[in-house]
Amino acid sequence: MAVYSHKMVIFIGIILLLSIFIYGESETTPPLNLNAITAIYPLDNGALSKLYQNKFIVLKNQEKDYLSGSYFGLFEHYNVSVFITSDAMLHIFHNVHDEMLKEIEKQHLYQVVEDLAKSMQPKSMDDYTTTSESFPLLKEAAKRNVIFFTVCCRLLDDTFPIPEYVQTEVNNYVNKILAHNATEFYPGDDYTQYKPRGHYEGDSQLEKYFRCMKWLGRRIFRIKDFNYPEDSDIELGQAVMIARILEKYPSDLALWQKFYNVTTLLAGNADSITPLMVSQAVKNVFPIFSIEMLESTENLEKLRQEFEKPDYPESEIIPVPLQYPGQIPSKYIQFFGERYVPDSYVFQQVSFPYIGDASRMPSGLEILATMLDSHRADSLLTDEKSHHPNLAEQMEMLNDHFTTYTLQDWTRTVYNNWFYVMKPLLVEFGNGYPEFMRSNAWYDEKINTCLASWTQLRHDYILYAAQTYIPMPAAEGYGYVEPIPEFYSRLADLCNKIRNDLNSQGVLPSVYNEHLGLLAAKLMIFKGYAEKILAGIQLSNGEQIDIHEFGLWLLGFFAGEGLKEKKPVLVADVCTNSLTEQVLHEGVGKFNPIIVIYQQPDGKVLAGIGYVMSHYEFLEEEFNRLSDSEWEEKVDTYDLPLRPSWVLSYLYPEVFKNIWIFY
Repeated sequence: MAVYSHKMVIFIGIILLLSIFIYGESETTPPLNLNAITAIYPLDNGALSKLYQNKFIVLKNQEKDYLSGSYFGLFEHYNVSVFITSDAMLHIFHNVHDEMLKEIEKQHLYQVVEDLAKSMQPKSMDDYTTTSESFPLLKEAAKRNVIFFTVCCRLLDDTFPIPEYVQTEVNNYVNKILAHNATEFYPGDDYTQYKPRGHYEGDSQLEKYFRCMKWLGRRIFRIKDFNYPEDSDIELGQAVMIARILEKYPSDLALWQKFYNVTTLLAGNADSITPLMVSQAVKNVFPIFSIEMLESTENLEKLRQEFEKPDYPESEIIPVPLQYPGQIPSKYIQFFGERYVPDSYVFQQVSFPYIGDASRMPSGLEILATMLDSHRADSLLTDEKSHHPNLAEQMEMLNDHFTTYTLQDWTRTVYNNWFYVMKPLLVEFGNGYPEFMRSNAWYDEKINTCLASWTQLRHDYILYAAQTYIPMPAAEGYGYVEPIPEFYSRLADLCNKIRNDLNSQGVLPSVYNEHLGLLAAKLMIFKGYAEKILAGIQLSNGEQIDIHEFGLWLLGFFAGEGLKEKKPVLVADVCTNSLTEQVLHEGVGKFNPIIVIYQQPDGKVLAGIGYVMSHYEFLEEEFNRLSDSEWEEKVDTYDLPLRPSWVLSYLYPEVFKNIWIFY
């Protein structure tokens, strides 16, 4: 718990007085509807000073759980202008996306994985029984495949029979996975990763699916290992045997491709060599092939040389705890494989050994500065760069890398596209934009928005009420939307991409198809409003009413069967340091009101109210990974981690529990 001394409060007060003395009182004309605003959120002199200085303020001590209730609460106030924030639209998208993904997994992907595992397991047993003891490498490879698929089946069905000859190994793996508290250096695994988190927590079917997919996605079949050469020989044999089963049985291959294709549309390609690539490699090297040929060291080496070609992907992201850099070669084979995601690539490149300090943890700011080219995020990292000289060089390299990204690169997957949607929020806004958007304080608030939305993204990708009739009061107050047309357009495009891509695979439930369509249509309407605002065109009475009725629209959006509004509170672990045993977490707390001052085209100055997200970045010790329920308990009891000092530029009050104060 943070404790603030009397001297500290006096110090901050002096700083505020000095800033007024140096810069002078703001010349901002008080908004015509200020009394209506303060009737909802009272503002003391300090808050008014900050509001006039920045032309906006975010109220830390006024936290909200739900967007619909918050915005609808403004609807009954006669002179309150409603401000539509990018935070609100991003949260609505996350709400639909997370539930959509959950239903796709339950209705489609779970069954695909179960059918595939339970089909591959007996075929791996057939390989074991038909492989002669005179081929010891292949016999051991076949046995390990029986273990691999039996563990998968056992995680999905705890009554699945375990062959006697692999009982010890299978039980050992399953027990470690279910306990999810052991961390072993490679060739072991970090079993804390198997703790169900995100939307998987609390749903027995999805918890099974989560553990099974972590198993299928994290297990490595080594092509080469100088420390354990015999194991890499066996695992290369395993990979070829699995590829041959898929090639021999079209129904199994169809199941594998179904799962891989759907998840690739969402999250991208595997960051490793797939079984289909293994089949192609074998054909390239051996025009006539029999599995017994892999008993030969010479033939294994020929296959290894084939995999050295650039046709086969090199992993960019370390998937397991390593005792030292380069412990395993960067080319290896996986059954499905965890997916390459660009933000994890950034974290890899700004950590040890690229940065000399092995105990250093990266920050979300580094993703915004490099991937999304945020100059403000980069400036907030000045001190960090001075402490770690290699950081600037690595960030420059990453910035150059992402500068080459084409529209196709950004929109290839839902995951990448989410970043593309956020990119317009981080540019520097010049003349033509409202005054409240042309300051470092606003840039800091948008950094908070993007870090919170990124946390939602990582959360969703860690592996729905009777209709209410409400009396309609008179809608008054000039409506306003965050005037960034490109943001609304890109998010609408992403909604439509998900609809088109997943409908083409026949896996998108109709309720999410409908909601994504409704959201896309609303976003395009807001895009038109944003374009009018930037052009200095007065919004019509009907358009202002549409904005003012946003809370009513939200209530309708989340009404009926199939989609339930979520609280914003969630957490995702994004990076693990094997040396310090620390796990970097990104968390989203509750909504905070934002008050903005803006000028209408007719010259009238008004204030509007909207709602923004709150973001936290913090470490957990001893490989501890927080679930959503554990994080929500911390939020509800105000047992929160510290927030960075740069949020002080827009949050009020400046002195409160759990925030970094540098003095």
